[in-house]
Amino acid sequence: MAKTYRAIHQWDHWLQHALGRSVLDAEQEILFSLLEQRYGKHAVLLGSPQQQRLLNASVMPHYVLISPLINKDHAIASIESGFYELPIASGCVDLVLLPHTLELLDNPQQLLMEACRIVKPEGHIIIFGFNSFSLWGLKKRWMQGKHMSWPGNFIQINTIKKWLALSDFQLTKQTMLLFRPPMQHASFYKKLKYIEWVGQKFLSSFGGAYMIMAQAKTIPLTPIKLRWQQQLSGMHASIPRPTIRISQ
Repeated sequence: MAKTYRAIHQWDHWLQHALGRSVLDAEQEILFSLLEQRYGKHAVLLGSPQQQRLLNASVMPHYVLISPLINKDHAIASIESGFYELPIASGCVDLVLLPHTLELLDNPQQLLMEACRIVKPEGHIIIFGFNSFSLWGLKKRWMQGKHMSWPGNFIQINTIKKWLALSDFQLTKQTMLLFRPPMQHASFYKKLKYIEWVGQKFLSSFGGAYMIMAQAKTIPLTPIKLRWQQQLSGMHASIPRPTIRISQ
């Protein structure tokens, strides 16, 4: 838990720098386009305090941030909690956001199962993650063993899809973002904004990050009639006895 806490703290600190803010800006822009037509009452973000502004993209009336870090900004309701056992009842949330949170944990699949547990039938889960097959992935491998700009382990998008399928979630939307190289120089990074359009058109698989949106499957309510092929133990069918006539 201490290792996870340090990773989330480093991540929260990195999001305050220029490159971290650019990641938040790109993800918030996608969320605005996704959630403007979504309806529901309750949304939950599992992440760090710096990511709470992602919830502003939701039109839902009630939303909360869940994080092991103390949220000093009280603009959005927050709950201080670990990620492996969420203090929320099963099936009561319309939307769960996981912006790179899985990459910060030792057991990301356990968190994803917990997140899926609290989603209502037909509710949604949105996951952001960094793409290994990108300029961002190359920089992470190049910086291996050195001081990393951002913490966490990249998780393959197919792995996330497999975990969602195991939790009975079906993929509804997928997109890539962050096609520009991860540069710390803010002004030069803004000048390369045209690369985002080029990447979406011609290099859609090589974005620095991915977004996955999935929906919880509903439980079928149609009863299934069973046809027994074997007689139950202790039950004996009544066999009509033949009538015996005795001739006089």
